[in-house]
Amino acid sequence: MNTPRDFDWLSAKVFERTHERLSPTTLKRLSGYLDEGVSPRSFTLDVLSRFLGYRDYAAFLEGAGETEPQSNIVMSESLSAADLSVGRELNLAWPPGRKCTVRHLGGCRFEVVKAENTKLRAGDTFSCSLFISHEPLYLDNLVRCGGKPVAYVAGRKDGITFELV
Repeated sequence: MNTPRDFDWLSAKVFERTHERLSPTTLKRLSGYLDEGVSPRSFTLDVLSRFLGYRDYAAFLEGAGETEPQSNIVMSESLSAADLSVGRELNLAWPPGRKCTVRHLGGCRFEVVKAENTKLRAGDTFSCSLFISHEPLYLDNLVRCGGKPVAYVAGRKDGITFELV
Protein backbone atom coordinates (compact mmCIF):
# COMPACT_ATOMS: atom_id res chain seq x y z
CA MET A 1 0.00 0.00 0.00
CA ASN A 2 2.14 2.82 -1.34
CA THR A 3 -0.18 5.26 -3.09
CA PRO A 4 -3.69 6.68 -2.56
CA ARG A 5 -4.82 4.58 -5.54
CA ASP A 6 -3.81 1.41 -3.63
CA PHE A 7 -6.24 2.34 -0.84
CA ASP A 8 -9.01 3.05 -3.38
CA TRP A 9 -8.41 -0.44 -4.79
CA LEU A 10 -8.50 -2.07 -1.33
CA SER A 11 -11.68 -0.18 -0.40
CA ALA A 12 -13.36 -1.51 -3.56
CA LYS A 13 -12.14 -5.08 -2.84
CA VAL A 14 -13.48 -4.92 0.73
CA PHE A 15 -16.89 -3.81 -0.56
CA GLU A 16 -16.87 -6.43 -3.33
CA ARG A 17 -16.25 -9.22 -0.83
CA THR A 18 -18.22 -8.04 2.24
CA HIS A 19 -20.82 -5.61 0.83
CA GLU A 20 -19.72 -3.22 3.59
CA ARG A 21 -17.94 0.06 2.91
CA LEU A 22 -14.67 1.21 4.40
CA SER A 23 -13.43 4.49 2.99
CA PRO A 24 -9.92 4.75 1.54
CA THR A 25 -9.22 7.40 4.21
CA THR A 26 -10.16 4.95 7.00
CA LEU A 27 -7.82 2.36 5.48
CA LYS A 28 -5.03 4.95 5.22
CA ARG A 29 -5.44 5.82 8.91
CA LEU A 30 -5.46 2.16 9.95
CA SER A 31 -2.31 1.33 7.98
CA GLY A 32 -0.39 4.35 9.23
CA TYR A 33 -0.28 5.97 5.79
CA LEU A 34 -2.00 8.93 7.48
CA ASP A 35 -0.56 9.61 10.91
CA GLU A 36 -3.56 11.00 12.77
CA GLY A 37 -3.27 9.05 16.02
CA VAL A 38 -6.84 7.74 15.78
CA SER A 39 -7.75 4.26 17.04
CA PRO A 40 -9.84 2.12 14.69
CA ARG A 41 -13.51 1.59 15.50
CA SER A 42 -14.69 -1.94 16.23
CA PHE A 43 -16.88 -1.76 13.08
CA THR A 44 -13.76 -1.20 10.94
CA LEU A 45 -11.92 -4.11 12.57
CA ASP A 46 -14.97 -6.38 12.16
CA VAL A 47 -15.33 -5.52 8.45
CA LEU A 48 -11.65 -6.12 7.77
CA SER A 49 -11.84 -9.41 9.66
CA ARG A 50 -14.82 -10.50 7.55
CA PHE A 51 -12.86 -9.48 4.45
CA LEU A 52 -10.15 -11.91 5.56
CA GLY A 53 -12.67 -14.71 6.08
CA TYR A 54 -13.31 -14.47 9.82
CA ARG A 55 -16.69 -14.00 11.53
CA ASP A 56 -15.56 -10.80 13.27
CA TYR A 57 -12.50 -9.22 14.92
CA ALA A 58 -12.72 -11.50 17.98
CA ALA A 59 -12.58 -14.58 15.71
CA PHE A 60 -9.62 -13.02 13.89
CA LEU A 61 -7.78 -12.59 17.21
CA GLU A 62 -8.49 -16.23 18.12
CA GLY A 63 -6.96 -17.35 14.82
CA ALA A 64 -4.10 -14.84 14.87
CA GLY A 65 -1.79 -17.32 16.59
CA GLU A 66 -1.96 -19.70 13.63
CA THR A 67 1.23 -19.53 11.61
CA GLU A 68 -0.42 -20.59 8.37
CA PRO A 69 -4.21 -20.71 8.03
CA GLN A 70 -5.81 -23.75 6.44
CA SER A 71 -8.10 -21.51 4.40
CA ASN A 72 -7.73 -18.03 3.05
CA ILE A 73 -9.22 -15.57 0.60
CA VAL A 74 -7.25 -15.30 -2.63
CA MET A 75 -6.40 -11.75 -3.67
CA SER A 76 -4.21 -12.60 -6.66
CA GLU A 77 -5.13 -12.18 -10.29
CA SER A 78 -7.09 -15.15 -11.62
CA LEU A 79 -8.34 -16.40 -14.95
CA SER A 80 -11.28 -18.76 -15.43
CA ALA A 81 -11.22 -21.28 -18.26
CA ALA A 82 -14.84 -20.25 -18.93
CA ASP A 83 -13.57 -16.80 -19.97
CA LEU A 84 -11.25 -18.20 -22.66
CA SER A 85 -12.13 -18.75 -26.29
CA VAL A 86 -11.23 -22.06 -27.90
CA GLY A 87 -7.71 -21.92 -29.28
CA ARG A 88 -6.54 -19.16 -26.89
CA GLU A 89 -3.07 -19.79 -25.52
CA LEU A 90 -1.54 -19.09 -22.12
CA ASN A 91 2.08 -18.94 -21.09
CA LEU A 92 2.61 -20.49 -17.65
CA ALA A 93 5.79 -20.20 -15.58
CA TRP A 94 6.99 -21.27 -12.13
CA PRO A 95 10.35 -21.57 -10.35
CA PRO A 96 12.94 -22.66 -11.05
CA GLY A 97 12.79 -21.81 -14.75
CA ARG A 98 9.80 -23.95 -15.68
CA LYS A 99 7.72 -22.70 -18.61
CA CYS A 100 4.94 -24.03 -20.71
CA THR A 101 2.43 -22.81 -23.26
CA VAL A 102 -1.05 -24.33 -23.21
CA ARG A 103 -3.95 -24.06 -25.68
CA HIS A 104 -7.59 -23.98 -24.60
CA LEU A 105 -9.55 -26.84 -26.20
CA GLY A 106 -12.95 -25.80 -24.84
CA GLY A 107 -14.68 -26.22 -21.51
CA CYS A 108 -11.95 -26.80 -18.96
CA ARG A 109 -9.67 -28.81 -21.30
CA PHE A 110 -6.19 -27.72 -22.36
CA GLU A 111 -3.32 -29.09 -24.42
CA VAL A 112 0.36 -28.45 -23.75
CA VAL A 113 1.87 -26.80 -26.84
CA LYS A 114 5.44 -26.23 -25.54
CA ALA A 115 7.19 -27.15 -22.29
CA GLU A 116 10.61 -26.29 -20.82
CA ASN A 117 12.18 -27.76 -17.67
CA THR A 118 8.94 -29.40 -16.55
CA LYS A 119 7.50 -32.89 -16.45
CA LEU A 120 4.71 -31.70 -18.75
CA ARG A 121 5.26 -32.45 -22.43
CA ALA A 122 3.90 -31.10 -25.70
CA GLY A 123 0.75 -33.04 -26.55
CA ASP A 124 -0.30 -33.68 -22.94
CA THR A 125 -3.92 -32.75 -22.23
CA PHE A 126 -5.50 -31.84 -18.90
CA SER A 127 -8.48 -30.24 -17.17
CA CYS A 128 -8.24 -27.00 -15.23
CA SER A 129 -11.00 -24.52 -14.46
CA LEU A 130 -9.03 -21.71 -12.79
CA PHE A 131 -5.53 -20.24 -13.02
CA ILE A 132 -4.49 -18.12 -10.01
CA SER A 133 -1.30 -16.09 -10.09
CA HIS A 134 1.19 -16.97 -7.33
CA GLU A 135 -0.80 -20.04 -6.24
CA PRO A 136 -0.19 -23.71 -7.11
CA LEU A 137 -1.82 -24.92 -10.32
CA TYR A 138 -3.76 -28.16 -9.95
CA LEU A 139 -4.31 -30.13 -13.14
CA ASP A 140 -6.87 -32.91 -13.32
CA ASN A 141 -7.10 -35.70 -15.88
CA LEU A 142 -3.58 -35.15 -17.19
CA VAL A 143 -3.24 -37.57 -20.11
CA ARG A 144 -0.05 -38.38 -22.00
CA CYS A 145 -0.16 -40.46 -25.20
CA GLY A 146 -3.59 -41.93 -24.40
CA GLY A 147 -2.41 -43.22 -21.02
CA LYS A 148 -4.28 -43.35 -17.76
CA PRO A 149 -5.36 -39.91 -16.43
CA VAL A 150 -3.39 -38.60 -13.43
CA ALA A 151 -3.41 -35.45 -11.30
CA TYR A 152 -0.49 -32.99 -11.38
CA VAL A 153 0.46 -29.87 -9.41
CA ALA A 154 2.70 -27.15 -10.82
CA GLY A 155 4.34 -24.53 -8.64
CA ARG A 156 3.41 -26.25 -5.38
CA LYS A 157 5.82 -24.11 -3.32
CA ASP A 158 5.91 -20.68 -5.02
CA GLY A 159 2.86 -20.79 -7.29
CA ILE A 160 2.62 -20.06 -11.00
CA THR A 161 2.33 -16.97 -13.14
CA PHE A 162 0.34 -16.77 -16.35
CA GLU A 163 -0.12 -14.47 -19.30
CA LEU A 164 -2.43 -14.60 -22.28
CA VAL A 165 -0.61 -15.05 -25.59
